[in-house]
Amino acid sequence: MEKRPRLRFLAGREDAGSTPDPAAPKFGEISKRNITTLMGQSYFIECQKCDYKSKEITTGVGFLFGNINDILQILKGNDKKTVQLLKHRKQIHTHYSRGYSLYQCSDCHSLENKSHLNLYNQQGDLVFQTDSYCRSCQKAREYMPEDSDNETIPDLCCPKCHQQDLRVLPGILWD
Repeated sequence: MEKRPRLRFLAGREDAGSTPDPAAPKFGEISKRNITTLMGQSYFIECQKCDYKSKEITTGVGFLFGNINDILQILKGNDKKTVQLLKHRKQIHTHYSRGYSLYQCSDCHSLENKSHLNLYNQQGDLVFQTDSYCRSCQKAREYMPEDSDNETIPDLCCPKCHQQDLRVLPGILWD
């Protein structure tokens, strides 16, 4: 009987009769920063001064933001209608997206978690940009970038008590 070679897998499944590939990276050697740039991240925010607890906040790109057709599936309302019209008129040459992003009003501190998208025409002019608008204060909310290395969102205030004593709890990684 001929001896079959043992299969090698990145993670190694000894229980399945395979051996780990010694050249494959170990999961611990891959930094969290590298993973979260390839995947999206979700967070929960809790205030340590009051009882505020956010719903799940999704940030990042994953594979979802690779092309306009996929992005159109998650856009809502006027943003979706405008992008559909620009696409139909063939006015979109390229796009840039931070993916899902968190925005906060600097007055009332309300939050919105929505997708970010900039569209550019053939000449490189910006033809569309998603915005987060606070209807209560009649002003644009500001983008709140996360610091995934330190698991914080700098300058973020509690929407309820307006304090900055918040805990950012990591949720899931998604793609």
